[in-house]
Amino acid sequence: MPNQNELTKGRILVLQVVLDGEFQLIAQIETNGAVYSLNAFNGKLLAAINQNIHLYKWASCEFGRGRKLQPECLYQGRVLSLFVQTRGDFIVVGDIMMSISLLICKQDKEEYVIEQLAYHSATNWMSAVEILSDDIYLGARTDLDLFTFTKHSESTADEQHKHLEVAGTFYLGEFVTRGHCLTSSGEV
Repeated sequence: MPNQNELTKGRILVLQVVLDGEFQLIAQIETNGAVYSLNAFNGKLLAAINQNIHLYKWASCEFGRGRKLQPECLYQGRVLSLFVQTRGDFIVVGDIMMSISLLICKQDKEEYVIEQLAYHSATNWMSAVEILSDDIYLGARTDLDLFTFTKHSESTADEQHKHLEVAGTFYLGEFVTRGHCLTSSGEV
């Protein structure tokens, strides 16, 4: 809407490719903002919607007619969560101007909870993120450079444990919009 700074409506469509190569809509859900990123996550769906990270689960529709997406939990983010990558229970979020955050999704009794483990405190206008290992993350900025972050898993100091530190930078001179992590065997 012209008088709003932030998008207030969006939707997620889940399509299935049927035998003849056509798409069939199998689920949809309206959201309370723009959907910037989607990831499969431990049998669920993780979505970056405006500044928040939403976790959806699959639920049965009434009378057993298919399945639907149902909100499971929410993490309230920083400015605008544009990029999300996952590895196991870890979630790395690239924010439009607040660099990256490391989140974890945990099951607490019957419910799932997403919590922040660590974050980078500098202002960085991100254009892509990727997880290289449990402790090393790659970020691309609109300044045409790449940099890696580390988390201090073995650190006993609480403050140091909560911050991601820049481990290295590389000026690429090109705008990066997507990253893929290759293993030592060359697999994506």
